[in-house]
Amino acid sequence: LGLVDDWLCGVSDAAFVDVLPLLRRTFSAYEPGVRRTLGELVRRETAGAGTAVGGGGVPGFGGELDAVRADAVEPVVRLLLGLPAETDSDRDDLAGVAG
Repeated sequence: LGLVDDWLCGVSDAAFVDVLPLLRRTFSAYEPGVRRTLGELVRRETAGAGTAVGGGGVPGFGGELDAVRADAVEPVVRLLLGLPAETDSDRDDLAGVAG
């Protein structure tokens, strides 16, 4: 939620209406129960009753990055951003930097 909030806050007023269909399609892919939970979390945050998103302690969200889930969405993010698909050698290069 923090990532989406930061991104939306950075969208210009003129472009905001243009990104709404993307936002709608993104959230429409979730099951109704998940959308309801996300809506409740957003409502709680905007009412000031919750912990800041990304600061940990937000119900329904882990305190740490889930690397397996993050790796699973990387190909889709690359496709959306128009980046080339990652190769095994790219992963090896990054593993050397991270290790």
